[in-house]
Amino acid sequence: METLTRRLFLSGVALMPAGAVLAACSDGGGRTETPSDSSSGGAIEATTASASTSSGPVVLESVWKGAALTTRVGPAVVQGGYTVVKLSMSTDSAERIPVNTMLGAGVDMFTMAAARLISLRDKVAYIDVQSRVDGLASPLDGGSSRELFAVFGGLPDGTESVEMFLPNVGVALGVPVVDAASAGFDVTAAIADAKIDEDIHSGPFELNSLVVAADRSSDTEKDDVSTTVNVSGDVLFATDSAELSGKADEMLGLVVEQLELYSSGGELAITGHTDDVADDAYNQGLSERRAKAVSDRLGELTALSGWETTVSGKGESEPRVANDSDENRQLNRRVEIVLTPTDPSEASPTTPDAGSAGGSGDMPEPKGPVGRGPDGVEIEIDGVLARISLDSVTRYEGYLIGTVKISSDQEVRVPLFLLQIPDDLLFDRMWSSYAATGCTLLKGKSRYLVVDFTDSNEEHRVLGGLLHDNLTANDVRSVPVVWPDTGEDTVTMDMIGEDDTFGQHLAVRLTDIPVSEV
Repeated sequence: METLTRRLFLSGVALMPAGAVLAACSDGGGRTETPSDSSSGGAIEATTASASTSSGPVVLESVWKGAALTTRVGPAVVQGGYTVVKLSMSTDSAERIPVNTMLGAGVDMFTMAAARLISLRDKVAYIDVQSRVDGLASPLDGGSSRELFAVFGGLPDGTESVEMFLPNVGVALGVPVVDAASAGFDVTAAIADAKIDEDIHSGPFELNSLVVAADRSSDTEKDDVSTTVNVSGDVLFATDSAELSGKADEMLGLVVEQLELYSSGGELAITGHTDDVADDAYNQGLSERRAKAVSDRLGELTALSGWETTVSGKGESEPRVANDSDENRQLNRRVEIVLTPTDPSEASPTTPDAGSAGGSGDMPEPKGPVGRGPDGVEIEIDGVLARISLDSVTRYEGYLIGTVKISSDQEVRVPLFLLQIPDDLLFDRMWSSYAATGCTLLKGKSRYLVVDFTDSNEEHRVLGGLLHDNLTANDVRSVPVVWPDTGEDTVTMDMIGEDDTFGQHLAVRLTDIPVSEV
């Protein structure tokens, strides 16, 4: 089990409940305020999540510990190499609300360790650099408000708007970036008062989109520069063989679809990998022969004249996971195909799934209850009835953003790993085992995982939340999630469940979730 440190939780958190969320979207419950609205406390509904023309904040409505909470996000200001984002939290509840665990992933309770500044347009994320945030330590008194400042690395010149990911609250889309004179707060003082930890590397870190086959025979990862397709060696070849199987063409067809997205070609690297069974020399030779077989067949399936192709084998030297079980050895037996196109922009931002992980076809059978996302589904948590729902998702800059909601009329003890994805997928990415990685979008035989990024410690962090606190009576917990775009008008969210090292995870399927456009 991973050590509970700030570094561990800098990015691993995930998703839930029904109730309020996306920012600056007519269907998402978010709002932006004009300068006059901000001063008077009023709010005007916005119809898009694009950058606001005013310096007013984006407004998120949520529930925390059973109390309604309003969070105003923005504006953002770049000064002195830092980006400062103003957050104002208020409640009409008569009860005091503890907020110290809400933004720090439940572990770093005096920080915003789980908050993210993201630019979906630029496909990057930033981490808050403060070792402590004044104002998080004490509860929010009923009927009061509190002003907080999140501090990140400096945004590039000319950035007009950004997004803000707040666990247990939502995702604020189109937060305006303004100059200090238009900020409405003392930016210099905010930076001077911040407890900045110079050892924290804020970013930017590239966002990665990962799609896997529902039968786990392949996976595809995309970033701004390249596409990496891993195909199971057990699907492509018989044991100890470099002769392609009858199913190989179907799997290589996924690679062909990716190649044909880029008419200008580029660089193509094909690498064979094995497990640690047999000796090093044998595995090295087998991996080379398998890579050569894949390269030859791809050349027969599509023209590779525009691609500078390299073929190699790594034997057992670069496993994805430890070779300590039959399941892990199966993951390590693979052929990795990396496409680095000359012009990445030739592929549409809404086609990350093109042939990516199993193609079209019937979805796998659900492992738990099934219902429409907006209606929600009844589930059981630690013997108590609760409800999970996803009202809608919003398409924005090649991503889908939604807030899963979990609600209960009674107090519920929440198991720490309730929302986790099964071990084989969790360890493939080496995600924090506490992150709610289990909320996937299912399209045919392809499973879209939560968007992630790799921080300066080479750890994968997800853009999702963590259901780390017990639910109180009449609570509605909001957990925002960012996924790759499936290109559909409605989506299906599927949680796989399954028993593994950490116990039983939630299994549920939500269908007919509408996609709104921004």
